Amino acid sequence: MSAATEDLERFVREALVQGQSRPAIEAALVAAGWPAEQVREALAAYAEVPFPVPVPRPRPYLSAREAFLYLVMFASLYVWAIQLGSLLFDLVNHWLPDPADPPWTRQWQGRSMRWAVASILIAFPLFLYVSRLLSREMADSPVQRLSVVRRWLTYMTLFLAAGVLVGDLITLVYNVLGGELTLRFLLKVLIVAALAGGVFWFYLRERFGRELAIVAAVVVAAALVAAFLVMRSPSVERAVTLDQRRVQDLQRIGHAVDAWYRVHDALPADLAAVAKQPGSTVPTADPGSGTTYEYLPGEGRDYRLCATFETDTAETGEGNRYPSPAAQDWDHPAGYHCFAREAAAR
Repeated sequence: MSAATEDLERFVREALVQGQSRPAIEAALVAAGWPAEQVREALAAYAEVPFPVPVPRPRPYLSAREAFLYLVMFASLYVWAIQLGSLLFDLVNHWLPDPADPPWTRQWQGRSMRWAVASILIAFPLFLYVSRLLSREMADSPVQRLSVVRRWLTYMTLFLAAGVLVGDLITLVYNVLGGELTLRFLLKVLIVAALAGGVFWFYLRERFGRELAIVAAVVVAAALVAAFLVMRSPSVERAVTLDQRRVQDLQRIGHAVDAWYRVHDALPADLAAVAKQPGSTVPTADPGSGTTYEYLPGEGRDYRLCATFETDTAETGEGNRYPSPAAQDWDHPAGYHCFAREAAAR
């Protein structure tokens, strides 16, 4: 606090102690050159209640504990709200697929949904718990509404929500003018508007916060149930991960065979010969079963690489991401499968 402000507050208090009226104090200070707004703020620091000495009003304060709790609450709010929007977007994309989407979007949707579900399962209960804790403390001590951290974070959240709403409307109008008005697009616009509008209304009108919290819990629960019905089970995800590792191992073996052919102008006799090269890190064993991968040399530059897979890439959508012939050769069915390859010429 500056010395000038201290002088102003001291003068106001002494004048009130001597029984001077508020209009007279304000007129004298304004006549002396003090800004009227600053004078009114100094007078407002004291309540207009009958008492021998001026009674100070509660002032905004900063508490380290409350700063921590409010930061946790608002951070968890941002996390679950953003991830809920992402999850709902993925569900819309799943139920209303666009033929123009590239093949790899199915793989990305699965990973995106898992991340969103994990984030919501942690952040949403944390948000509810901290919000409930702060609400109870505020009910017991209404002066906590003057918390500086609470006010700043609340209005920052209102600003962000308002910005998202405005951006959502701009996007809607832009796409309507461009002729894009599909059901999928409209649902995404409504999702963004509902999330941003809900957050905005929750913090603008706190008396309806409980009802909105219940609505949010119902929406979150419904989205999580839908996601669990759409996502693959953990056992399938594990099988897909192992199959991806098998493909990567076979690709590394293929690169090693190509390098051998460029040096010796002939295919190696077996996989052991490739693995015994100095400095070689060629994988030879299946990561799941521990069995050795099969390398079968053929005529000329032709050879085959074989492994046993647990999933079918046509069913899981975990095939190749790019529609080039070289990449598509790594798609595989479930069970034993061999890939026909040709060593790169020197």
